[in-house]
Amino acid sequence: MSDAKGMGREAKGMGRDPEGFEPVDHTADLGLRVWAEGLEGLFRQAALGLSQLLTDPARIRVARRLPIEVTGADLEELLVSWLNEILYRAESEGMLFAEFQDLRIEETAGGYSLAAVALGEPRDESRHPLGAAVKAATYHGLEIESRSESGYDLTIILDT
Repeated sequence: MSDAKGMGREAKGMGRDPEGFEPVDHTADLGLRVWAEGLEGLFRQAALGLSQLLTDPARIRVARRLPIEVTGADLEELLVSWLNEILYRAESEGMLFAEFQDLRIEETAGGYSLAAVALGEPRDESRHPLGAAVKAATYHGLEIESRSESGYDLTIILDT
């Protein structure tokens, strides 16, 4: 599994890791390309990619465990809600996250729900250098693609 330090690295001659993320160039904003074998892994990697853009996750201590729950009418709305909730916690509470555990996606009568536990700490200016000023996850060109044999892919544009 690719972690924040790996950023979607590819092993020479071996193809890419089964799960990961990498930054994507976009004219005025930032983007992330994300892939994983399952939906939960895909949403976890998207959150890890966003966290990497905000600061260096290797400097984040796991001091707090915060439950996060979001809903969406479809998987794309669920993803945007998930990433925007992480951004909201960063903006309103100063929280930065290094890990996301117990992530569960369930189909509901009204669409989908996601529940997870985010592990991190409040931003400490002496240890957490500012990264990108991400304002929001967007729907621009967002499509979660299922690869029948090997999982899921997505590219998401983040408003900066």
